Amino acid sequence: MDLFLDSNARILILLITAPLWLPVVKSLWEEVNWMLRDEGGVFGQLPNNREREELQKPLTSAEDPLVEEPILTPFDRERGVRSMGARRETKSEEEPKGFARSGKIKQPTRFR
Repeated sequence: MDLFLDSNARILILLITAPLWLPVVKSLWEEVNWMLRDEGGVFGQLPNNREREELQKPLTSAEDPLVEEPILTPFDRERGVRSMGARRETKSEEEPKGFARSGKIKQPTRFR
């Protein structure tokens, strides 16, 4: 345990483990600097109005990749339904299939 009390050993351990933590620190620094771009970054000066308007513009004109799509059940997938609103309502007077025709077995309910 005397090894960790020596400051030279601590510096050596930091240098040896630098390939592990240095990329993480670099990406965190870039992310924080990007989030504070309206204020000039971490150590930068405040941008003027023209520069601030340029920073507010989107970087690309591409469509937003975070689009909500409904989760399809196997029943919807086999019918080829693409939206949840187009699901056909089942009628209660339809004859049950399989063992449920005898009336002894309750039809399974669909959980979402």
